[in-house]
Parts: sequence; structure tokens; C-alpha cells
Amino acid sequence: MISLARTAGEPPTDLAAELAALAAEDLPALLADAGHHPRGLPVLRETIADQYTADGLPTTADQIVITTGATQAISLAITCFVRRRATVVVESPGWPGCLDAFHAAGARLVPVGLDAEGAAVAELAPAFAAGPALAYLMPTFHNPTGTLMSAARRHRIGELAAQHGVPVLEDNAYCTTLGTPPPPPLAAYAPRGATVLSVGSVTKTIWSGLRVGWLRAPAPIAERIARLKTLADLGSPVLDQALTARLLSRPRPPDTEPLRRLAHLEAALRARLPDWRWRRPDGGSALWIELPDMDARVYAQVALRHGVEVVPDATHIRVPFTLPAATLTELAERLGRAWDSR
Repeated sequence: MISLARTAGEPPTDLAAELAALAAEDLPALLADAGHHPRGLPVLRETIADQYTADGLPTTADQIVITTGATQAISLAITCFVRRRATVVVESPGWPGCLDAFHAAGARLVPVGLDAEGAAVAELAPAFAAGPALAYLMPTFHNPTGTLMSAARRHRIGELAAQHGVPVLEDNAYCTTLGTPPPPPLAAYAPRGATVLSVGSVTKTIWSGLRVGWLRAPAPIAERIARLKTLADLGSPVLDQALTARLLSRPRPPDTEPLRRLAHLEAALRARLPDWRWRRPDGGSALWIELPDMDARVYAQVALRHGVEVVPDATHIRVPFTLPAATLTELAERLGRAWDSR
């Protein structure tokens, strides 16, 4: 079975070496400490704050809360802002895992569509004017479409957030670029009076087993989030945080492997399934493919019989390109056989 339910890539080859260096160089100081950091390990919070600053969003360590992955960061923001039956603006299509979290909180979701620049302002403006409790957006390589929101669109959304007093939660966890450098986070474009919280993670960019994420927010909101984090688990594992700090601090050359695998998958799909259509993503880790004249949920059942677990929408399927090249070739063949037998 080839599962398309996960989009995480392979871990870096030097992860074991970094872990060994952590044990040799950092562990004595870590063990001398009490190991209790509800807001997160100071060195990691400072590292992340420095990265935001370098990316055009001035940030201090007291604005950062370390979480157990991006999912917990989103859940803490939901707890902070969303009450049962409150309205939340979300993009459509969107990430099912987060939508499930909003549903579990009893929120009423108001979907807005996407265009080439990101969430459509023509739909966002009236949705914000209605006074929702929160807006959840993925401006940097949207999941599942891979769309990169333009700087102009980020600026406009920041204006709308300030004008209507709507907090915005931007999820930038899927930040793998395919050659197009993203603009600064949406929070960098927010004018005075706007509240924007930014979520990040190393799960997609380094390794899915390293469950370390974070939330950047204005300091008073970060303090509230930190109190909720303390109630949840008293703090994320220290050794994971220390390893993450080392990995984020080292220079990282551009990774061309995702682009090569994307090109390989596209060529295999065009050869085997020439009627399928997609827009090449700006970043992320998957193609968002429109199936011609067929319910994607029905096709998913057919594909399962041919050895592929598909994540369908009504008319689209998500196909990750993070798998090895040989697997991508086999994947295209199995998808083709399923399409022929529909």
C-alpha cells in the first residue's frame, strides 16, 4: 500500500550526528538545570525570535511559546479565542486536521475561497465585517494547494484585521519552498491594532518525529497562551527542544531534492494520466489535482483496491511528492490503473 495521507519527507542524514553532538556538548548544562520551561527552552525561543527578526518581523523571545508541534499551537489558540458556537473564518479547501479541531471546539466555520494570491479578499472582507472570533489562514504555501500569498494580499488582510478587530492565526508550518522565497509572515504587514498570531514547526521541514512547534504572538497574548500550555502539559520535552535549537541554528543550503521529486512526479503523471490537471505549487509538499468528471471520493475507493490510500476532496486529490522517485513512478502507475478501471 502507498499511503498519500502523510506529506512529511525523509529526515536529514546528519540527524544522528547532531544528536550525538547534543549529548556531548549540551547535555551537561541541560542536566544541571531543573528542566522545567513552560514557555519553552530559552535558547530555542531566542533562536526562533532571531529568525523571525531576520525574516522581516522584529520579535523578542517573550513573544514565543514552544509547543508540541504546530497542532498544539493551533489548539492553544483555539482555546484562547474560540468559544462554542463562535464563528471562525477558514480557507476552502483547507487542512482537514485543523478543521476537525475547530469542529471539536464547537465553532461554526465560514469558508472563503482562494485565488492566485491567496485567500480571496472579495470573500474575506464581508466575512471579517461580520465579526468572527478568529480567522485561520495559511499564507505561506497553503495546504493542500501550495499557494503562496502575495505581499500585497498579506498587507490587505492585516488592514482588514485591524479595521474589524478580528484576530488572525497564520499557519506557516508547511514552509518548504520550491524556489520562490516567501515574503515575511503576514504579521509583518499588520498595522497597529491588528492581532496576528504566527505558527511554525520543524515537523515538515526537518522530521515528522521531532514534534516541536511554536507560536509567535504579541507578548500579552503569548503570556495567556503560555498559561494554557502549562495547564496542558507543563512544557514540551527539553531534549527535543535543545536538538531543534541546534538544527535551526546551523546554516542550511538550499534543498533541491523536493523540486526534483516534484518534476519526476509531474512527468510520470502526465505520461500516465494526461487528462488530470493541476497548478504547479509555489511550495509545500504535494500536488492538488483536479479529477475530470469524477467524484474524488469515489475514485479514492477505487484507488484503494489498486494499493493507494488517497486523501480526497469533492473534486480533487492530494498527491505528495516527498516519496522516493521509484515509489513516485509506481504510484503514478497504480493511480493510472485505478483510473482505467473506474
